[in-house]
Amino acid sequence: MSDEVEELRSQMNQLQERVTELERRLNGDEEPEAAEGIREFVESFDPSSHTERSLSIAYYLETYRDKEKFTVSDIEDGYRECRVKPASNMSDVLGRMEGRDWLLRDGTNGQTQLWRLTATALEIVEEELNNGA
Repeated sequence: MSDEVEELRSQMNQLQERVTELERRLNGDEEPEAAEGIREFVESFDPSSHTERSLSIAYYLETYRDKEKFTVSDIEDGYRECRVKPASNMSDVLGRMEGRDWLLRDGTNGQTQLWRLTATALEIVEEELNNGA
């Protein structure tokens, strides 16, 4: 009899885990999965400028790597992962992105400026994703 009870408990625990996972997904709490690496993701946008490439890198970092705030160095690292030479002055690129309302300053880490994507930037990238970029 105790083996049957243990089996029922095991089944009940498995069902609870499945229900919890389904509820999490229904509530929009599901974490996006990177179906591709950063290089493939960025190149799917066919960026024509450093600002466009940096935007797609920043979006990838935020969405697929849970990096809500990022630095110039993070974007440069993204370039290296994409095997593309970064702009000679990446701070200027991020400044132009700020001017387009794609980035906002979000504090500092020591003397390093922290950046964050704006709602406008998120909409731009997501619209491009939805259009099959």
